[in-house]
Amino acid sequence: MLCRRTAIAIVTIASLTTSCRLFKPVNPSAKLPPKSEPAPTAAPAPQPAPQPAARPARQPAARAQSSGSVNDANIAAMMLASNNTDISYARLVPSRAERADIKEFAQRMLTDHASVNALLNQMLSKLDLTPQDNVTSLDLRDESSEKRDLMRDLTGYAFDSTYIENEVSYHRKFLASIDNVMAPRARASELKLLLTQVRPAVAAHLAHAEQVRANVLTKK
Repeated sequence: MLCRRTAIAIVTIASLTTSCRLFKPVNPSAKLPPKSEPAPTAAPAPQPAPQPAARPARQPAARAQSSGSVNDANIAAMMLASNNTDISYARLVPSRAERADIKEFAQRMLTDHASVNALLNQMLSKLDLTPQDNVTSLDLRDESSEKRDLMRDLTGYAFDSTYIENEVSYHRKFLASIDNVMAPRARASELKLLLTQVRPAVAAHLAHAEQVRANVLTKK
C-alpha cells in the first residue's frame, strides 16, 4: 500500500512539471542585465547677451538766448562785443599797415570805442546790470576771431585794403543793429540815451571808412 501511494505522487509531480511549459527555474546567482540609461538631452544653445540700447546722438547745445528775445543785459553784451571787436581789428594795424590814413583811422577806432566802453561800464555799474551773452554777441566774437586770423597773415596793400573793407562792413552791421534791435528794445532810459548818443559816432565812423576805402582803391 505504501509503495503504491509513493508511485502515484511521483507520477502526479512529473505530470505537473511537464504540462507547465512556461515555468523556468530562477538562478539566484545570475546577474540582472544592466538598466538602459536614458539618452542625454542636448544642452540648449546659449542665447546672445542683450545689447544695451543705443543712446541717441547728442545734439549740439543750444545757445542760451535766441536773437529774437533781447533784454537790456543782452544789449549791454552786444555793445561790449561790438566795441571790443573793432578794437581788436585796430590793434593789428600798426605792425602791418603801410598807409598813413589807415593808421590814423585805426587810432581813431581805438580811442572812440574805448571811450564808449568806459561810458557803458559806468552805466552798468549804476544800474547794477550784468551783461548777458546772446546769439548776436557770441557770433560777433566768432566772426572777429576769424577776421583777425585772416588779417594776421597780410601786410602792406593787401592788409590795408582788407582791413578797410572789413571796417565798412563792420560799421554798417553795427549801425543796423543799433537801429533795428538795440535801440527799439532797450528798456532802461539810461541805456536808450547811451545808444542815442553812440549812433552818430558809428555813422561818422562808417562815412570815414568809406572815404578811406575809396582812397585806398584809387591809389594802389
